[in-house]
Amino acid sequence: MIRFKILSLCFALFTPTLGLVSDHSDVFTVDISKMLKFTNFGKYILTEHNKSRLKLQRENDILESELLIEEKLLSELRKTLAADEFLKKAIAFDEKVSDIRLNQAKKEEILNDQLKKGEAEFFKAIYPILFQIVSEQGGMILLDQRNVVLFDSSIDITQDAIETIDRVLGDGIVSDGKMIE
Repeated sequence: MIRFKILSLCFALFTPTLGLVSDHSDVFTVDISKMLKFTNFGKYILTEHNKSRLKLQRENDILESELLIEEKLLSELRKTLAADEFLKKAIAFDEKVSDIRLNQAKKEEILNDQLKKGEAEFFKAIYPILFQIVSEQGGMILLDQRNVVLFDSSIDITQDAIETIDRVLGDGIVSDGKMIE
């Protein structure tokens, strides 16, 4: 019964009724993730994040190679060292590996925090632009398409928003090399 009511409500909201058809909408939608991926500012944020992630991955690969060599040498030393001496070296190696893992995990966390900060700055910078676009079209509400089950594509302003954001913000970098805040 509840499903029927919800379906009826959606049908009533999204189906024009005779005599009430209008070219104007108070509600518009936008694809937030598409704006991040396809605006110059969003591309800049994602590109910088990917560069940093690749750099960290290269660093991890080098560390892994070095640790594998060290582990192999330690395994070979096992044949010639006394048990207590080998145990000390093995414990030291394990501690070193744990420290490296912890440090690399912290770097990963910092990268994720930087991405979240970049995205937050992006959204903070574009909200006034989105407000202006919706206002100019006589709208009252802007919904993220990820939160909408069904909509008419005529209320999608994503492409207009991408073009306007690119025109107003460019790549989001001001003259001193910092992102727009």
